Amino acid sequence: MTKLSSGVLTVFLGAAPGVGKTYTMLEEARRELGEGTDVVVAWVQTYGRPLTEQAASGLERIPPQMVLYRGISLEEMDLTAVLARRPQLALVDELAHTNVEGSLLQKRWQDVEAILAAGIDVWSTVNIQHIESLRDVVEQVTGVSVRESVPDSVLDSARELRLADITPEALRKRMLHGNVYPPERVEVALQSFFREGNLTALRELALLYTVQHQRAQGAPAAVPPSNDRVLILARPDHTAQGLIRRGARMGRRLSAGVTVLALGEGVDAEGTLFQAETLAADLGVDFRRCPLMATPEKLTAEIDSFGATHLVVAAPSGSRLGGRQEPLLRHLLEDLGERHLHVIGRRLGTWPVTADDPRPSPESYLEPEAGPGVKGRLRVYLGYAPGVGRTTRMLEEAGRRQRRGAEVVVAAAGGRNRPSVQLLLSNLRVVPSLPTGGIDVDGVLRQNPSVVCVDDLAISDLASHLPRHEQIQRLLEAGVNVVATLGVIYLPGFEMARERLAPFLDDLDGQASVVPDSVLDGAEEIELVDIPPAELRERVRSAWVVATREVASALAAFQEEMLEELRTAALRRVAAHTEQRLQRYITSNAIHTVWAVQERIAVALRPQRVDQARQLLRAGVGMARREDAVVVLVTVVSAHPQRAESEAIAELSKLAAAQGASLVPIPDQWGVAESLVRWADTHQVTTIIMPAPGLHRRMPWERPVALDVIRFARDTDIHIVGAKLLP
Repeated sequence: MTKLSSGVLTVFLGAAPGVGKTYTMLEEARRELGEGTDVVVAWVQTYGRPLTEQAASGLERIPPQMVLYRGISLEEMDLTAVLARRPQLALVDELAHTNVEGSLLQKRWQDVEAILAAGIDVWSTVNIQHIESLRDVVEQVTGVSVRESVPDSVLDSARELRLADITPEALRKRMLHGNVYPPERVEVALQSFFREGNLTALRELALLYTVQHQRAQGAPAAVPPSNDRVLILARPDHTAQGLIRRGARMGRRLSAGVTVLALGEGVDAEGTLFQAETLAADLGVDFRRCPLMATPEKLTAEIDSFGATHLVVAAPSGSRLGGRQEPLLRHLLEDLGERHLHVIGRRLGTWPVTADDPRPSPESYLEPEAGPGVKGRLRVYLGYAPGVGRTTRMLEEAGRRQRRGAEVVVAAAGGRNRPSVQLLLSNLRVVPSLPTGGIDVDGVLRQNPSVVCVDDLAISDLASHLPRHEQIQRLLEAGVNVVATLGVIYLPGFEMARERLAPFLDDLDGQASVVPDSVLDGAEEIELVDIPPAELRERVRSAWVVATREVASALAAFQEEMLEELRTAALRRVAAHTEQRLQRYITSNAIHTVWAVQERIAVALRPQRVDQARQLLRAGVGMARREDAVVVLVTVVSAHPQRAESEAIAELSKLAAAQGASLVPIPDQWGVAESLVRWADTHQVTTIIMPAPGLHRRMPWERPVALDVIRFARDTDIHIVGAKLLP
């Protein structure tokens, strides 16, 4: 895809329909309009939702174009009218939409490209399931076919990715209140696409994708290009498209060039190869065709010509290596050299989409699939810096709960000098916090509320030195639900940021202190309050965050680079909490297949090769950082280890601890390969990293352990590190 020019693209990303992408976009657009920006709605789809309709009121709309399709007149965005109007900012809802046949362009993202090329800024919306490179992951997790997609290159071109975050519990409640679907459809939706596990997995994908996009956008322009090159060896079968998606994601994280080498030819393969080539173009990767070579040696020569450092192949289907697969894999393993071999074992197919498929509406997610002493719940709004709007979000939720009949009180609220906070507080019952900064817990309990709002859990009472996050335990034990806020700078590890931003905190009494990670770990829900750092600095500049006399010094403290780091930390913290919830869901529902949302990496090494441990662990830790993954070092040990083996295990354990990892000895019950794979299946491991076999084995007929691991693995990827990269 050609590089977009002139106009700037901003995308509002959501985990699922109903999270509030369109509403957030419209509300932000109204603020832009109030500040003098020329804004028009080029296209918006409200689905009759009252709050979305209300948010769109007062904004100029471009009338839709009527397109005749199979005798029916349908509405589409009028691209010609938008270009003729030439606003500063155009709102284009539903980036993944497929236009009706007969429209000027086939896809809405192509419409957006045309608008951007005309020098017009665009705001758009998309759900995580519609990002092309993630289609296979989404289908595997949800069991729902993804009919429309947006090339990753479109998202890559966006200057900003704004996450419309909401917890699965809050979205399901929103549905129960009739804010997403008509009441008669809600129960079916909650039992199908909108199950807690689906929403949790999609939310984690959205959080991690936002982190990766932010990291890519923040990379200095002077960073030299990567020396890595990814070569995808794709066969013309059902695995081709999934393999290309996986290889493209790998290339993005390695900042490496990606090429697809299609192995196959003939009339039967032509349709599959054409689809694979089209997908490669959408993902921005090169595509080459190569006849399936008669010998592995000829294929190796072809591979060498690309200078590939990472080879990506599909694992053999079924439990046995058959046909040409074993000779090819064996040859690649023995001649890997300084390359990495990635054998992708997770399901790679996706449901086919035909030209006659209707474009999905939210109702398409409603199809059903086959298949005691109460403690209060803690919900936390997490923000990365002062001024992002944590207090406002907390009080807005308090107002919503009160309107639905809940007994709500506010025990602590900062920002009382801001008109917006004053307005929200005027409609709520307030139990004043103590003069020393603590919560008046007894006063709250006398009110007997069902919900209490507590701003800034980091504040400690000056008299008792008891922090608010400890004070709320009495409320939770009494069965009161707590809605609270917390800044990420109060978590362990952010001392420098706390020191720089402390003079500009909200006007709260008391002493701020570090909040242990266990507080967030114990929360039922964490929701991110997120705005781009550039917008936060604009709030500071306009004296919305600090007093006018403090603006200059605040701008010096609110440096964009630091804010980006804090924002990334907040995204990752919410993603980690979401992953914990997802694993509890998987365990409680006895789900045995791997849900590849967060990567879980096991670095496998035999105790006899301690000399290789450092390089292999370095590869695992590097991959974990790129993938935002969990990494552990594993080794298969004898039932009765000898002294030398025990000493080697102790040395490996020290090495793992030095890298912030841990060593897990796996008992050898079924042989090295099968014991390793069974342990990986049990512990939801997504990737096993292991060394390539040595160039010389003691017996010619001895099978490489890596080949047996590939044979046994069903849903696990195997990453083989070339022998020449290791001692």
